[in-house]
Amino acid sequence: MTKYLLFVAAGLISTASFAQDIKDVKTYSLTGQYAKAKEAVDKHLEVPKNAQKAEGWYYKGFIYNNLSKDSTKPIAENAALKATAYDALKKYRELDPKAELLTAQSNSSLFDLYVGYYSDLGVKAYLAKDPATAFQHFSKSLEIHDYIVANNLLGANGFKFSNLDTTLTLYTAIAAAEAKKTDEAATYYKKIVDAGVSDAQYIDAYQFLADHYKTKKDKANFASIIEKGKKSYPTNNEYWTAMEIEEATEGIGKPEIFTKYEELMTKNATNYTLPYNYGVEMYRYIYSDQMKDSNTTAYKTKLPEVMKKAIAIKNTSEANFLLSNFLYNNSIDLSEEARKIKGAKPEDVKKRKAMQADAEAAMNQAVPYAEAVVTLFSSIEKPKSSEKINYKQALVILKNIAEVKKDTTKVASYDKLIKATEM
Repeated sequence: MTKYLLFVAAGLISTASFAQDIKDVKTYSLTGQYAKAKEAVDKHLEVPKNAQKAEGWYYKGFIYNNLSKDSTKPIAENAALKATAYDALKKYRELDPKAELLTAQSNSSLFDLYVGYYSDLGVKAYLAKDPATAFQHFSKSLEIHDYIVANNLLGANGFKFSNLDTTLTLYTAIAAAEAKKTDEAATYYKKIVDAGVSDAQYIDAYQFLADHYKTKKDKANFASIIEKGKKSYPTNNEYWTAMEIEEATEGIGKPEIFTKYEELMTKNATNYTLPYNYGVEMYRYIYSDQMKDSNTTAYKTKLPEVMKKAIAIKNTSEANFLLSNFLYNNSIDLSEEARKIKGAKPEDVKKRKAMQADAEAAMNQAVPYAEAVVTLFSSIEKPKSSEKINYKQALVILKNIAEVKKDTTKVASYDKLIKATEM
């Protein structure tokens, strides 16, 4: 029995000598001997009764955080050290709600971890073209930010975080999107939108979510984000409408799609994109193979009405060219139809003359719109290739009409302008 007690006593003495005293942990920490401090604090916290006390966890967080700042270590190792430091500091605050040790140093270890995950790890990973790792570190930094905010912790000189770190949230979303983590990206972009942020640099949040919800076929959230986008970025109204058009017309064939355009135009009477896109769709439909042997009269009557609405909203080169080109082509179509009427009966002659008159009227109607294309082109500082093509084709239309009217002066003038485009 005595031998047994001596054996137990010897074991206790051995354990006590092995367990690291908190004083050693403090000494190593305060003198910057972090490798020794790490070994000491780990041994200290291996003892169950020490692990129930707050102080050891504070020093573990402090030590591991300082070790994680070593730029010679691999990023993954520093990330693991930071994760351990963060967990230790949270444990410290659980065991000691007053957290006097943290408060005394203005919660600097927690703020350090926020900056470390953000700048030391996240930014470096992103610049190294590793968006998945960057997302991991940016999101961890945001987690720490939110923890600090939730617990109303102050930094040096009373510094206090705002409820939303918009820049870091944006970076986190961008990294997630580039890493093909679209659902995660949507989560962070939504934080920006929900906060009502409307600075120009954050428009991507609204645009990403619009595309995300459209792809997900989430009509309710899509409608909501479009409405918010229009409110926060009204100068980009055409983009929001274009997205609405895509979402509303997806999977709808022609001519059913035209009914949808009419509905959208009623709701957005001052939006240029709707009637312009409507006109483009109708033009393609009229001259499509499927309509080759069909009656297109109703659509040919409707198209000028739609394009005139577009031009009334915004007088663009594209809209004027589409209308002038349609009217000119329609005049040719009507002339061809008139020539097909060979009969000499009064009703045939009457019909032929009426169709020839319609052809001439369409040709005359094309002139002011083609001229508008020419005029507008001169005001375009850096014309796109499509605008250059439209300009040249408008000149060709005007030259051809002048030839029909035998106006040699205009023919020569337009011919000169056409040749200038080829130089």
